[in-house]
Amino acid sequence: MSIHNVAESIKRNAGSLAFAMKCDPSDAAAQAALKEFIQRTYSDLASLAWHLGADGDVFQREAVPASELVDDVYFAINREKEFEAPVGRQVYSTLNHPQQFGSGF
Repeated sequence: MSIHNVAESIKRNAGSLAFAMKCDPSDAAAQAALKEFIQRTYSDLASLAWHLGADGDVFQREAVPASELVDDVYFAINREKEFEAPVGRQVYSTLNHPQQFGSGF
């Protein structure tokens, strides 16, 4: 892959990310698209580094850990969603009347 091809690949990655967000703007889709974008971009950076005479293995090795940062970025959003779901009210208590209100004697 030449330097020109690497540059074009980086542009395609950005276009794919924008297209994914246009098709499905949900948080889950954004999280998955961003992880894929980061992994592909790091791979392209490894190729670019190799063409420039540097060691591209560092980028390649860090691609997955860098994409896992996306999970940390979306942690707060995902955590909030856990508590957004409606909680059903318990109609009947497991406690009997004296346990709830005292014996009254």
